[in-house]
Amino acid sequence: MNRSIRRLYLTLAGGFALLILMLGYWQVVAAEDLSERPGNPQTIQRERLIDRGRIISADGVTLAASRARRVEGQRVYQRVYPQGPLAAHAIGYSSPTEGKTGLEATWNRYLSGSFGTEPLLQRLNLSEKQGADLRVSLDTRVQRAAEQGLLGQRGAVVALDPATGGVLAMASSPTFEPQRVVGQAGYIGQVDDTALLNRAAQGLYAPGSTFKVVTATAALESGAYTPDTQFDDTGSFATPGGPIRNFGGRTFGRHTLATALTNSINTTFARIGTVLGAERLGATMTAFGFGERPPIDLPTDQVAVSGRRQGDETIPNASEGADAARIAIGQEQLAVTPLQMAMVAAAIANEGTLVAPRLMNRITDRGGAVVQRGTPEEIGQVASGANAQALVEMMEGVVREGTGTAAALSDVGVTVAGKTGTAETGDASRNQAWFIGFAPSVDPLVAVAVVIEDTSGTGGVVAAPVAAQVMRAALESR
Repeated sequence: MNRSIRRLYLTLAGGFALLILMLGYWQVVAAEDLSERPGNPQTIQRERLIDRGRIISADGVTLAASRARRVEGQRVYQRVYPQGPLAAHAIGYSSPTEGKTGLEATWNRYLSGSFGTEPLLQRLNLSEKQGADLRVSLDTRVQRAAEQGLLGQRGAVVALDPATGGVLAMASSPTFEPQRVVGQAGYIGQVDDTALLNRAAQGLYAPGSTFKVVTATAALESGAYTPDTQFDDTGSFATPGGPIRNFGGRTFGRHTLATALTNSINTTFARIGTVLGAERLGATMTAFGFGERPPIDLPTDQVAVSGRRQGDETIPNASEGADAARIAIGQEQLAVTPLQMAMVAAAIANEGTLVAPRLMNRITDRGGAVVQRGTPEEIGQVASGANAQALVEMMEGVVREGTGTAAALSDVGVTVAGKTGTAETGDASRNQAWFIGFAPSVDPLVAVAVVIEDTSGTGGVVAAPVAAQVMRAALESR
């Protein structure tokens, strides 16, 4: 009998211990995850009591705030977006029922006032909390110029400060109304299927000839080429995958590398790619950040990786069997984000140094004290200072007399450096039009990438004017 009682006791004790462990797990370990799930009644009630911090642009405009009201004698808060859809994809939304995206998600800990206190204590405290303010690098003047340039089109714009990595503008079209996400049930299901996609950071496009900047960087860094290296163009370059020809069937004859970039000569860059090989091109791609998620302060699932793609997978930059000739001209399964191509332009503008893109400038408490400050973070060197300067001069030629003249700002005495791109879509009448560049070409203040989807025009005709508009706004605001 004693043995049976002992067994029963041990069983009950074990069960009780297991119960305690399970309660501890659900209340301490898993509680945070459960509490953050959209639609959780506790989440809805808890977030109604939070005076969530503001998101404020670099030029002092409030992009997101919390508005208080009385409900049954209790003060509750609703998230509001005073500027409507402006910078919607970067700012994101914060909704108890729909979840969080963009900066609202990345910096939720600070915006919700959940920093500096033990999480368990926070969960037990249902009294009103006050979040910190997030001050971002976005400039509403530059952002508005970007969104105006995209009006009525599908595409994206990214504008960066080359020296700091600060994102001056991040625009995606079509867009959405974050206020309606928060206040209108079912709104998300009613918008354009791709309106919620942040094309600037998530959209993957063939880069076309903008990738020739990467190829030119690899060529100069190899030591085998200079801007004055001579080439002979016959209008066609033979490869195992078939001949590569110039846009419009043009033939350029004797010319330099600088001329090849100015006029975007496919055959010359295909020849360079073949000589350099996939391994060296891949190493240069890696230096620019291809193959890795850009280290920007947006949710990881809202930032895509650029590079060669095979289905949903990214192929290693130096993969064997790659057609280096076609990589060199921006083909061969290359798919890139506008953010990545803005990083390419910014690195050249910044004397060959690549700086991590970021949106957060600083976080302050309601008293104005700085809680956290964003600082420039160098990722690495893509080119020597001398080679970067050579690339600047080559890219000046593109805008001065080549395919990118529509991006010029000569009317205000500013020299622009850039590169156009026109990527085929499979439909001979429809393209993805690109421009990347920076201004001024000496001591640059802004680097941009523009892509316009599904257009009959070229990058020089369609994307370059948008880039000029954005760069102009950035220069006027500095």
